[in-house]
This record gives sequence, C-alpha cells and structure tokens, in this order.
Amino acid sequence: MFTLIVSASFEAAHDIPGHKGRCARLHGHGYRVQAEFAGTELNEIGMLCDFADLKDVLNSFLPDHTYLNDVLDVPTTAENLSRWIYEQLAARNLPVTAVTLWETERNGCRYAPD
Repeated sequence: MFTLIVSASFEAAHDIPGHKGRCARLHGHGYRVQAEFAGTELNEIGMLCDFADLKDVLNSFLPDHTYLNDVLDVPTTAENLSRWIYEQLAARNLPVTAVTLWETERNGCRYAPD
C-alpha cells in the first residue's frame, strides 16, 4: 500500500454559535491541511497520483480568505471542516483516506471514515 500526503494552507474566519468560550466570537485561523491518498496500483511511470495534480485539486476548493460559516451548513468546528474537505476530495473520485486539519500549531483534527 502506498500513501501520498499532500499539504496546503488557507486563511479563514469563523465563529461557533453556542460555544461557551472565545470561539463563539468572530476570529480567524491560518489553517494547515494534510490530505492522505492511498492505493496499491501505480501508473506506467510508477506513480499512484501526481503530487502536483493532487495539490491543484486541494487548492481549487479550499475556502481561502472567507467566512467559513457561509461555506459550511454545519458548525465550523475543526471536526466538521476536516470532514468537509475529505468529502470534497472523495466527490472528485480521488483515493483519499484521511484529512488532517490544523487550526493552530498545537490543535488539529484528523478525519478518516470507518
């Protein structure tokens, strides 16, 4: 099994209504994303997928410089955002297996379906 890992980043603002702490207020993050793609079959030149193609797709829909509450129809937690990114990649028929989203240098969430 081969696993490719592609990283990207974006800046976005959000708030989490109902949160009992500071996250209820409007604030922003410099998000970092790591998407994992896996498979066993390599193409004729020995690649599972081209890193550049994967990064282009990932960057094509990341909500850079947006208000995340206008993008997601669920609370904009790290959990929901990592799942949303995963679903965007899966909808493009890519062999995505997991997405890790970092809100800060120390706090992140990894989403991988069952």
